[in-house]
Amino acid sequence: MPSMLCDVFSDLWNKFSYWVTVEWSYLVFILIVCIFALLGGFALVSFVKGPKYNKDKKPFKWSTLIVAILMFGLMAIVLAARFA
Repeated sequence: MPSMLCDVFSDLWNKFSYWVTVEWSYLVFILIVCIFALLGGFALVSFVKGPKYNKDKKPFKWSTLIVAILMFGLMAIVLAARFA
């Protein structure tokens, strides 16, 4: 049973890697990676900066950190699919 599950995930990863490597042009790949990097960077800066003007609120908004981690994770998956 576990080997069948590994085969399913391996097949899914191979199809995704083929889609990113062959079917995307180099320009589309760079644009997607840059969009993920910009969104993750903006979310990370927003998390670190926090609200300046209202000190009564919580200093950190944890949802922006989750978005930053998600964007950088998606960027890592796309990069791994292209180059690994």
